[in-house]
Amino acid sequence: MTPPAEDTERQRHGGGLLLETPVMIFVFNRPDITRRTLDAVRAARPTRLFLIADGPRDDRPDDRSLVEATRAVLDEVDWPCEVTRRFSATNLGVEASVELGLDWAFSQVSEAIVLEDDCVADPTFFTFADQLLTRYRNDTRVWQISGNNFGVPEKLFPDSSYGFTAWGSVWGWATWADRWHTHRAIFTRDHRPGDELHGAAPIRTRPPTPEIAALVTQSGQRHFADAATSQDIVSHGWDKHWWLTMMTLGGLAITPGRNLVENVGWGADAAHGVTAERQDHPAQPIEFPLRHPADVAVDVELERELELVLSRVGGRTARVARALIRSQRARQVARRIAHSRTAVRFARSWSRVTSRSPRD
Repeated sequence: MTPPAEDTERQRHGGGLLLETPVMIFVFNRPDITRRTLDAVRAARPTRLFLIADGPRDDRPDDRSLVEATRAVLDEVDWPCEVTRRFSATNLGVEASVELGLDWAFSQVSEAIVLEDDCVADPTFFTFADQLLTRYRNDTRVWQISGNNFGVPEKLFPDSSYGFTAWGSVWGWATWADRWHTHRAIFTRDHRPGDELHGAAPIRTRPPTPEIAALVTQSGQRHFADAATSQDIVSHGWDKHWWLTMMTLGGLAITPGRNLVENVGWGADAAHGVTAERQDHPAQPIEFPLRHPADVAVDVELERELELVLSRVGGRTARVARALIRSQRARQVARRIAHSRTAVRFARSWSRVTSRSPRD
């Protein structure tokens, strides 16, 4: 397939022109963090903006004022832009707000860049996503373009600006409406008001089969097998179900060679109460013109690295450790040990011994 011509002006200026790709921003009750994200979007100057805001919780007295303050930040859009709002009067929760918000926006546009309130993007992320949305628009093997790469080493991208993986971060991402609609036809939970079980449970018209996807480590296979049957929407939320559909249908994600979006939302006010001791890798610019991989196929070493990150953060051992280690200080020590160079090197070596090649 011959890729379309790319915008050389935007290659040079890193998104300095008006961005024609729509941008969605999901917010809730964090005005200061939302302003940082909006400031980053302002640098890209998208001509179409979708703003999705969840409503206040009845049992949190401070929510109403925080929600109002957050929505006031969204009134600070000061560039030529068509703004469309979906502001909920009641609290839907993360799962419903995101899934129904994506349904709503993708009923109006064919592709978009998606940011939650705590995802602060380097200006080049918008150009990166914009160009790759165009390049792979008609290549239905590609489902997602990620902005965050979980800090995987840049040496894994010796000849390309990005690589293909079986899943990828949604801390700043982009996709096409047809891929999202395909997922929602399979993953059909509709979040009916007053029916919490129906709204939270995985409901599929086709069983997820992540074992056929290009997962290369036992921990990765185990993690997504657990996610396929879990009722736990905190550990295995909407993003895991999106990835399960991708894996079941053989879709691919794009992971950038540099971290282009930083998650700045750690702390007690995070959606799932993620502690402030955690910190993301800072966002960095990527260079243009982009260097494209020769093949549209899973990069085994890159996929292995992502699965090891997933195992360290969200694997069974990590979850057990969080349950057993109550002291914040002890958790910090344990985390430093788990993320030490020696521990990471051992994990990589062990994963190569126990892993298989994709699609064997």
